[in-house]
Amino acid sequence: MRFFFFGLLADPDILNEVAGRPIPGHPFPPARFSGHRLVHMRRETFPMLVAAPGHHVPGVLVDGLSGTEVERIVFFESVEYEPRPLTVEFDGAEVEAHAFATTARAVPDHEPWTFQAWQARFKAHDLREAMLWMSFHGVVDVAEADRLWEAARASGRPFEDLVAEICGAAPNARVGGAR
Repeated sequence: MRFFFFGLLADPDILNEVAGRPIPGHPFPPARFSGHRLVHMRRETFPMLVAAPGHHVPGVLVDGLSGTEVERIVFFESVEYEPRPLTVEFDGAEVEAHAFATTARAVPDHEPWTFQAWQARFKAHDLREAMLWMSFHGVVDVAEADRLWEAARASGRPFEDLVAEICGAAPNARVGGAR
């Protein structure tokens, strides 16, 4: 399955962490999705697509992911996003790919989001959170992971403590890193 990544997963460090292994092919080939732009999602550091005639969203195409890697990516994205097929521009042609579009839960704040600004300001933070979130994969389902994550956020509890508590009780769980 071919993916068009325009946000955090376009970063090879995030993608490798989420997929659970280094994904070959970086730098990934550039592509773009027309008729949209990226804005920040409210209360988050990551983007969402919004319709915007005359604009386009830059991203990358990634092919060759295994079923397990796709499962891990879906786990990572599935709280605010869901995979949807779309047509992107690549190397002068239109190609089909899947991208993660936001669910009804996502709310835009309308502040423009750029990959470069995210890398400079939030990448280190989001890489750490991706490592912690992916520690839940195979330990609890995504709905339970989300419930626990939001409860920790609301209480001010460090995510590291939550992950250590939940994953520490699970056999073969690895806290804070790819498996």
